[in-house]
Amino acid sequence: MFLQFLYVSCTIILVSLFIIYWKLVRPGKRIYDILRAQGIPCEPFVPLFGQIHKLYQYKKQNKLMNFHEELCEKHGMVFVFGLGSYPRLVIQDADLIAEVLGRAHGQNYQKPTDLSARLKPLIGLHNLLISNGNEHDRARKMLNPGFHFKNIRSMVSIMTAQTTKTIDTLLNSCEKSINLEKELSLLALTIVASSAFGENFETNVNARTIVSEAFIAALDAIVTRSLLLIDQMPLFSRLPFWGKDIIDKGCEKAFQYVEQIISDRKQGRTKNLCEGADILDLLLQAVDSHGEHFNDEEIKQQAMAFVLAGHQSTGDLTVWIMYVLMTNPSVLLACQDEIDRVLPNDMIPTYEKLNDLNICESVIYETLRLYPPIPFFVRQCIQEHTIKTVNHQYCIPVDATILVNTYLIHREEKYWPRPLEFDYTRWMRDPVTGLKPKLAHPYCYLPFASGSRSCIGQNFALMEAKIILAMFVQRCNFELEHKNQKIALDVRIVMRPKFGLFSKITRRR
Repeated sequence: MFLQFLYVSCTIILVSLFIIYWKLVRPGKRIYDILRAQGIPCEPFVPLFGQIHKLYQYKKQNKLMNFHEELCEKHGMVFVFGLGSYPRLVIQDADLIAEVLGRAHGQNYQKPTDLSARLKPLIGLHNLLISNGNEHDRARKMLNPGFHFKNIRSMVSIMTAQTTKTIDTLLNSCEKSINLEKELSLLALTIVASSAFGENFETNVNARTIVSEAFIAALDAIVTRSLLLIDQMPLFSRLPFWGKDIIDKGCEKAFQYVEQIISDRKQGRTKNLCEGADILDLLLQAVDSHGEHFNDEEIKQQAMAFVLAGHQSTGDLTVWIMYVLMTNPSVLLACQDEIDRVLPNDMIPTYEKLNDLNICESVIYETLRLYPPIPFFVRQCIQEHTIKTVNHQYCIPVDATILVNTYLIHREEKYWPRPLEFDYTRWMRDPVTGLKPKLAHPYCYLPFASGSRSCIGQNFALMEAKIILAMFVQRCNFELEHKNQKIALDVRIVMRPKFGLFSKITRRR
């Protein structure tokens, strides 16, 4: 009886080990071997874990970017490291990035399946952020008109109204020290959600709690689980541990809220706050080439993805802008002088006036260079492809995942003179032609990625950031609370100050 039990146990263990090897080890090792055989520098192959332990140690010290910088110094601009069971082919050379993202070969790549699996509980699979193939192309064509400058122009009034409310609240606050990271995140959330959902968000006192607290807590839990490799193990990923309850509850609350918003708009109980159509109107009205509308599930998931991407990235961008202004007095003074000239007497910005804020625009672009809110993006090869430069060529196998570190590319001296210096003048438009200076390479500046998967909402985000920058500088004096407060990079899906950004804010005039 004992021998029979031992035999069964051994069989189960061997079968389990074989499944683990076949499903989780073998696919990554195959890709690793193909890339290494081409002479690409590689970190040691560690089954299931890769370099995740070392990466986690750096992250605990708030030095995640140091991990990537050291790998670049060690291996150069093309190398492989392991993120759990998934090898990552890092490409920091703009010529090679152009081969991956450009129109000629972009169809050979898609958003990785492991990224889709992680974000599925939060926003589903049927949205622009993680959908692929024909589904993505269809949605992109249907939604593109909504992000035309005419539509974004109609949202300026929402952006200025919400920014005014936030500034009034902060100036009347009794708090001596204000965490701008928190306040600007909430402002970005209010702007994007009001632009997407209209008065449902504006008038619902629970909306901020539902979306900002539950939704963002779920996002943080997803990132933590990915670092612990939970999502790579199907059995463990279903167990009610390691933040799964936070994800389930947060996503349920957010989806229920969005479902109610869609129902209210369909039945005419609410209206948008824009001068034209808002995002929800667009989702309800858009049709594809066959005259088909988005179904209810697609509308819900597209809305969720828009709020997630728009809120997180723009909120963190404006935080970094304020950090730059408070640590570069000459930059702040230049913005003040321009704003006082273009928007005198506390004039509310209009679309036309915003176009005259050349310095403010340049400050935003330079902030995006040094502090890109989305510091990485990844692409998975779906069709074998050879990428090449003058000196090198690499065969990219199917299922290989390419990682592009925009934070480091934006600081690469090959493409940027004085790369670590904040110099907004490198972006100043020519006063006669209105054109910005030419980049050293079309693919050396990628705050919104590029190609067919570039951020559809980038013009919305840039407009929002310019309004927030202009109105805060116009009405407020702000300085860092404690000159030596620690500003550490918290790199998750987005990059933000880990400990917040505390400031004293007073009325300027």
